[in-house]
Parts: sequence; structure tokens; C-alpha cells
Amino acid sequence: MSNLIVFILKLKKVLLVLAFIGPAFLASEIEEVTVTIKKIESLKGWSNNLSVVSIEGSDLDKMDAQHPKQTFRRIPGVWISRGSGQEHLTAIRSPVLTGPGACGSFLILEDGLPIRPSGFCNVNGLFETSMELASQVEIIRGPASARYGANAMHGVINVLSESLSSSNSISSNIGPNGYNNIKTSLGKAENWKFNAALSSTDGFREQSGYDQQKVQFKQKVAMGSWEGSFNLTATNLNQETAGYISGLDAYKNKSLNRKNSNPESYRDANSFRSNLKLVKEIENGLLVLNPYLRSNEMEFFQHYLPGTPFEENEHDSFGIVLQDIRNLNGYSVVRGFSFESTKAGLKETQNNPLTTSSSFNNATRPQGKHYDYEVDAKAYAGFIGIENYSINSNLKGFADARIESLKYSYDNKMLDGNTRADGTKCGFGGCYYNRPSDRSDSYEDVSFRLGIETFNKDVNYFSQISLGFRPPQINEAYRLQKKQTVSDLDSENLVMFEVGSRFALANINGTLSLYKSKKTNSIFRDSENFIVDNGKTNHSGAELLAETILNDKNTLSLAFTYGDHKYDFTSGTSTRESIAQGNVVDTAPKIMGNVLWLHAVNESFNLEFEIEHMGSYFTDAANLHKYEGHTLMHVRADFALSPRATLYLRTDNLTDTDYAERADFNAFGGDRYFPGLPRETYIGLEYDL
Repeated sequence: MSNLIVFILKLKKVLLVLAFIGPAFLASEIEEVTVTIKKIESLKGWSNNLSVVSIEGSDLDKMDAQHPKQTFRRIPGVWISRGSGQEHLTAIRSPVLTGPGACGSFLILEDGLPIRPSGFCNVNGLFETSMELASQVEIIRGPASARYGANAMHGVINVLSESLSSSNSISSNIGPNGYNNIKTSLGKAENWKFNAALSSTDGFREQSGYDQQKVQFKQKVAMGSWEGSFNLTATNLNQETAGYISGLDAYKNKSLNRKNSNPESYRDANSFRSNLKLVKEIENGLLVLNPYLRSNEMEFFQHYLPGTPFEENEHDSFGIVLQDIRNLNGYSVVRGFSFESTKAGLKETQNNPLTTSSSFNNATRPQGKHYDYEVDAKAYAGFIGIENYSINSNLKGFADARIESLKYSYDNKMLDGNTRADGTKCGFGGCYYNRPSDRSDSYEDVSFRLGIETFNKDVNYFSQISLGFRPPQINEAYRLQKKQTVSDLDSENLVMFEVGSRFALANINGTLSLYKSKKTNSIFRDSENFIVDNGKTNHSGAELLAETILNDKNTLSLAFTYGDHKYDFTSGTSTRESIAQGNVVDTAPKIMGNVLWLHAVNESFNLEFEIEHMGSYFTDAANLHKYEGHTLMHVRADFALSPRATLYLRTDNLTDTDYAERADFNAFGGDRYFPGLPRETYIGLEYDL
């Protein structure tokens, strides 16, 4: 509740500022710039790239997803693994990545801008976006750092907001376990737009409900010869959290899969973002100016650690992106510069003494404060890209390059070293938590992309090589443990080669992509519990996205993923697992698939049948334990009650299959699972105002 009050007070301040400055930006007549703005906000500028896939607004409306997992399961090469409530982990042409900074491997954007600064990723970052209000969701599979910068290493997710010209509407959806939501979109066409999504549920597991609020405001502006929009997004989440259930195949036990062994755990998080996107026409092109502000706060119990320490983190950041887009003799050049400044803080406190774990844990994980530090960061980048460069009549080339610099200034607010907060020593050679001395760290990275594509009528081909990177995140650089007093880390790098084809034949169209990549300087915790960067992994795969129109009433879609992700080094780990060169990376299914059959009963009534398949995967790095996989069925229907009113009905997990959203093996806790949801039916109504 306190977090919600803070959210409301902050939102009130922002809206008061907007009330004063908004009229100063408004012009009595403003030319239509929506198309230009959308092109800049979208990932479509990433050339005619086969690795870009989008989910359209009509499909998002039908799904009305309660969790990002439901949206992304129909995209090949992507797996958003559901945790408790709105929590999740991400995989894009990769295993599901875990660890203090693994989330830095994926860049999350909203309207083309990162939702968080470099080095400050959130493993559950998608709940800070406004996916519930999106007009479209785009995904780049594979490295895109050359255009989008740090963290765009394994892939990019971009959430596009509703345009100013979208229709006004209101909708609601209800379901089991007290689930309900309400969404509205209101505004004056071509001038301003206000969107809101409110949702609440008790959760299907004990004490695992959440309340979530998201709002967006967009207003067209004009400043002299510059035109564009002012954008504001605010999100708030108050969640009761349920952790793993333990025991081999525990997810199949209906007396266990609704239990919550961490009833005290919760997560409260809010985020605020605003930007002023301005566009100016120049000779043969456009200038784009995009200053922005961001603020995030989050607090939660780390229920997955002995002693369940309490974490509080926050950051405020501002920055600006400048772009110069020119059309030159049939090809285009994009060049620009970005700057970003961030101030962040983190505290970790164990409220109670630990007495129920091993003698080592009880002695080395003390009651009291473990970490309290601040980090100031500055990031600079310059980039250039060439698109549609004609090589011959039907072959064009593209290229991108970027240089980026990131500097951290770390300030420890406690005693240095691995003592208790008061300076006394723990048993077993020192406390588990180690606090480095004040220091600064800098990372300079270069990335590139080079490729060709054909422009034929029915079948086209594509090939590219790209380099992506991510700098160490602050939790990897400064949240040290045991005997490690200094981290000496370099940025992770991923080089990918990709070929593919886009085809549009008589009654079937789609894309086929093949890729092979190598990641170096992979960051992980070794057997000494040191955070090191000498890991290497190899990744290869094939992805097919196809749609066939069977007749005027039936359409069949297929999303198929084959992935082979292996370790290319040998090491022990902090969880007592042994990584051997050639082992399959854990939580990396080789096969994933999704089949969608759309049947138009008549002009007003549509049915969708969906089959979701997750193949088996190893749950530990040593490849000694495995999850068997699962296959689920879902059904949806939409019925136009009138030209303005649409009724939605859907049932997920139609056969009530017992499955795990994610499975894991830990030497300290054995087989662990986040149990999947049972059969659930939802009904919704949307009305265009």
C-alpha cells in the first residue's frame, strides 16, 4: 500500500508539471507526423531484417495476456519463462539466463527508447513496460548493439504504444482466482491520448496475488520548426510472491503445486518515464531530438536465498538521443549520438538471524545490513548505419557501427570487506557478503553489423554478421561475496552469423532463419564464488515462422524453434555444479513450437485453437537432471456483438495438464519448479467509444 501511495504522489507531481508546460508546446495547427514518429519508434529501421518479428495489436487484443509469456510463446527463438506473479526470465536465441547481471543480455525498449539505463537491468524488466496497452510488440532475435547499444546482445524487445489517432475504447476481463482487469484509451484524435490498464488477482497459489496499474499519456507538440510528441509512462506493481516448490516432479502433485513456502515474500516496484520526441525536416532527411527522464524504485524479499534478505534499489536517469537521417541517391544513412547519466543505489538487509540452515550459512549470513552502495554512471555513444545500398538490381547491402563508453563511479556506504555492519567478523573465515572499496570502472565497446538482402518478388534471401555486447551490470561489479574484494570484468561479446529466407507464395508465406554464434567473456560465479568473465558458449539454431491460408475461413500458423546451446569451457560453479566443455547449457530446450489455427465461423464470430510445445531440457550445468517438457492446448473466441462491442472468451491449458513453467536443479535444494497454471477460463468485453 505504501508503494502505491508513493506511485500516486509521484504521478500527481508529473501531471502538475505537464499541466503547466503542456500548453506552451501546443500549436493551434500541427501537421501530421504520426507516420514519421512511428518509423523512428519502431524497429523497422533495422533494415528488411528477417530476425525482426512483430505481434500486431489485433492479436494482442485477442490474447489480453496476464503475463508476457502468453504473448511471446508464438515467436520462434523466444521464451519468456513465467515465475511468480509478473516475474519472469528471458531467452532470445539463448538459454534462459540467470545470475546477477544476466538480464543485461537483452535490451527492452518502449517506443524505441530503453526503459532502463546501461548496467542497471531488471531481470523482470517487462513488467515495467506497458505491454497491456501496446499497439504492437517487436522483437529482434540476435545482436543489435550496432544500432541500439549496450545490452542488445542476444536480442531486443520493443513495446509500441497506441498512436494518437487510435480509437477510444474501454474493455474489461474477468477470470478465476479473483482476476479482473480494466483498460481504457481516451483522447482527442491527433492531439492527445490517455491510456490506462488496471489489473488484480489473488493468484492460483497461496498468497501470490498482485495489483498492477499502468498509465500512459501522449500529447502532440510543436516548437518552431520541430514537431513531435511528449510521452509519459508510469507503472506500479504490488505483488505477493511465491517461490519454487521442491522435490522431483513436485509440479505434478496437486497438493503441492498451489503451496507457497515463502508467504512473507513480496515485490513492490514502480517506474516513471517521460520523453520529448521532436522531428525536424531538413534537406533530404530528418533531424530527431529525443531527451528523456526515467525513475525506478523496487523493494523485495530475496526468497531464493538463505535468510531471505530484503533488497531496496532505485535509480534516476536522464539522457538524450540525436539522430540525423538522410536519403542519398537511393540509400539512406542514419547517424547519431547519445548521452546518458544515472544515479543509482542499492541496500540489502537481513531482518532476522538465520538459524534454520547449515552451520556455515547460519554463521556467514548475519542479521543486519549486507550492502549499501551508490553508483553514478555516464554513457556516451556514437553510431552510423547505411540501409538499402544498391549492389545490383535486386541485391542491396546494409551496415551499422557503434562505439560506446560507460563509466561507473562506485561509493560504498558501509565498512569495506566481509565483516558484519558493525565491523565484527563472522565465523568460517568471514561473512558471506563482501563490499569493495570505492572505485571507478570504465568500459569501451565497439559493435558492428554487415549484411546483404535480395529484393525479388516471391522469395528473398538475407545474410548478415553482427557483434553484440553487454557491459558488466552493477550487481556483478560490486555485489561481491566471500573472499573476492575486486571484480575485474570485461564486457561480454556475442558474434552471430545468420542466413535466411522470406517467402510469399500462392497460399503460404513466412520466414526461415539459420544462425550460429559464439559468446566470449561470459560472466558467472566460479567454485570460489568469484564473479569471473572467462566463460564461453556456442549457440546455433533454426527458426521457422509460416502462415498458410487454407481457404477463406481457415488459416494455419506455425512457429518452430530448434536451438543448440553448449558450453565451450570447463569450470566449477558456486552451486557445486561442474561445467564441462560440450555440455548443453541448462534451461535450453532444443525444440519449441506453437501451432495456431484460426477459423472464421462467420463475419462476426472467430475461433482460435493453439498448441504450445516445450521440449525437454537439462536443469543443471552438469547435464545430470532433466525436465521432460510439456504440450498445452488453448482456445479463444471473439464475437462482434455490434459494430462497437466485441465479446472475448478464452480457456488456457484446456486439458488441465500438470506442467512446470520453469524447472531447475540446485545442489542445495534438489529439483525445483515454478508450477504451471491449471485450466483457466476468462471472459472479456471491449467497447469502442
